[in-house]
Amino acid sequence: MSSAAPSFSASFANTWYSDTAIAVSDCHGIDDIDDLYDVAIIGAGLAGLSAALHLAQTGARVVLIEKYNIGDAASGRNGGFCTNGWAGSEPAIEKLLGPDNAAELNALASEGLEWMRARCFSQSYSACQPVNGCLTLSLFADDPLPIAQSELGDFIKGPRYKSGSVDHEGFHFHPLNFLRCLTAECLEAGVTILQNCPVLHMAEDTPSRTLITVGPTQTSIAAKTTVITTGGTGGAYFKQLSKLLVPVQTFIAVSAPMPEILAQHIPTPYAIADTRRAGNYFRKLPDGRLLWGMGISALSAPSSAYVRRLALQDIAAHLPEMAKEMVAAKVGIDYAWSGTMGYARHFMPYVGPLGPNSFCAAGFGGHGMNTAPIAGKLIAEVISGTANRLEPFHAVPKQQTYGTLGKTAAEAYYRMMKGKDRLKEFLA
Repeated sequence: MSSAAPSFSASFANTWYSDTAIAVSDCHGIDDIDDLYDVAIIGAGLAGLSAALHLAQTGARVVLIEKYNIGDAASGRNGGFCTNGWAGSEPAIEKLLGPDNAAELNALASEGLEWMRARCFSQSYSACQPVNGCLTLSLFADDPLPIAQSELGDFIKGPRYKSGSVDHEGFHFHPLNFLRCLTAECLEAGVTILQNCPVLHMAEDTPSRTLITVGPTQTSIAAKTTVITTGGTGGAYFKQLSKLLVPVQTFIAVSAPMPEILAQHIPTPYAIADTRRAGNYFRKLPDGRLLWGMGISALSAPSSAYVRRLALQDIAAHLPEMAKEMVAAKVGIDYAWSGTMGYARHFMPYVGPLGPNSFCAAGFGGHGMNTAPIAGKLIAEVISGTANRLEPFHAVPKQQTYGTLGKTAAEAYYRMMKGKDRLKEFLA
């Protein structure tokens, strides 16, 4: 096996995750591929790796094709939160799909969380450094959570936060190390994994076989079944999904080490997020740094310098006393990056068949750490014939996003929600 293929990842900003990651497993080279696979999976994020592992465990011959290095995209550069639920709220999902489908999806989300938890807290995944507990905060006096403002000082020293709640099932972890551990597990199970291998062409060779041409060597890979798990924004040969999803940028910054300052102002080990549609999410990292997530943009990918400035302004707006101490101690932002996620208009993913011998699992933007791996498992069950639990996803409507118009609408929606949240906080 070889991992020396040319890299297509130069455009990705460096992250704290990549600088603290465990070693990369040696994946395969083009010379290692077989004549025919049972399943070809395109996209080696959480959904793709999960589908590959579950299929290989049934004895299927699986090839997993990734355009970049595994973990370069959203699955390996996100906030590292794993909690229950979906990106859409429970009331919104029930209104969209009905109570029965909503109940089934809720059970699947819980199953995905437990699958992730079982691995993250196992000895073989110890590099994920999981920490139990997630704290949700409300900035709105008329939207109270169980923990009153007078009790929040045990968790955080921020004057704008009005109430909170603790989720003891949720946890936070190192997502890139998780992907590397999962990649090693897939390789051990017999999955052929190709990194830095963009798909150049896909065509049905016979009614029961698809030929996938990959670069940079123009090599054809044959498979009986294909699964698209690229997030829906992977290029010309994924137009069917690209029309249903909007690529949205979110931003993350990581401070220089400041363990004493964090201990004073954020005395909880829990990961923290607020209830706004495009709110903040942040957590303390094992080396005494603060990871701070913020913002949404559908129109541009800002520079790392801009993300650094935005993070410092955002921290000062929510934790002003901590921000002052950071300035006094000359603590700045060491890492800043953005990541692209695929969002549907209704915030639900598309999971299921695309054609007679093809499937997809895409659109997990905003809440993918538990939902993407369970979707990969469901696709594997259908392909292997062991079960079919895709029924609730059949009810998810396919809503067009209309390209640039959809991106502009998404940007306008975010700005509108941001303004409404600020006004609601001010008037409460």
